[in-house]
Amino acid sequence: MSWRGKILGGGIGFVLGGPLGAIIGAVLGHHVLDQGTSLTFSTLEANQSIYFIATFSMLGKLAKSDGVVTEAEIRVIESVMQNSLRLNGEARQLAIGIFNEAKDSDTSFGQFAQQFHDHFRNSEEVLVSMIELLLLVAYADGEMHAAEEQLILVAVNIFGLKDRYRQIKSRFTGTPNDVGKYYQILGCSKGDSKSAVKKKYRKLAMQYHPDRIHAKGVPREFAQVSQDRFKEIQNAYDIVSKDLDETG
Repeated sequence: MSWRGKILGGGIGFVLGGPLGAIIGAVLGHHVLDQGTSLTFSTLEANQSIYFIATFSMLGKLAKSDGVVTEAEIRVIESVMQNSLRLNGEARQLAIGIFNEAKDSDTSFGQFAQQFHDHFRNSEEVLVSMIELLLLVAYADGEMHAAEEQLILVAVNIFGLKDRYRQIKSRFTGTPNDVGKYYQILGCSKGDSKSAVKKKYRKLAMQYHPDRIHAKGVPREFAQVSQDRFKEIQNAYDIVSKDLDETG
């Protein structure tokens, strides 16, 4: 049985407490969690479950960052679920349930972010991947609004990624012909040597390889997002390498 099947069976109530546990409990119905279960989660299944629940809990709050969730914002979320995350019917319904429950809950965005950080504090690549997902949704309509970025910065500060935020955000800003954008993606600057750029690229490529990301707890349902991130790192290195060759 998959981690998602175990969640739907009520097992997550015994591996997850706090704000995220309350959200999934409300989605499934407290009576399901109170009945008891023999389902057990491996460490990877628990990580994947927490990542999934936290993602759509935080997205629910992000969508309501300006006080109300509009029809346009709902369409953006649905587009991301379908086109970026490519969630199937069961996963999509679970995601929508979590999203709706979280957006109207009294729990703050910061409380969800704090619990996520407490669980994944030793996996920087997982923390970065969450910020990237939030940015992906925020930019899905073409621009990120101030209220959305204010919440994302709450997570950035909780995750200890303040110094990395500009680099993370660079994936979603600039134009395709802006070479500086690709230096930023790699965490490099124009003055870096070829060897320094290559070293940073190799570190990123290893750290954010899709298989490594999934092994850390990012669900397979987010495979396309992981693949896209990895391809962007490779593309950035190709463009920067060409720029270095041309400028000598």
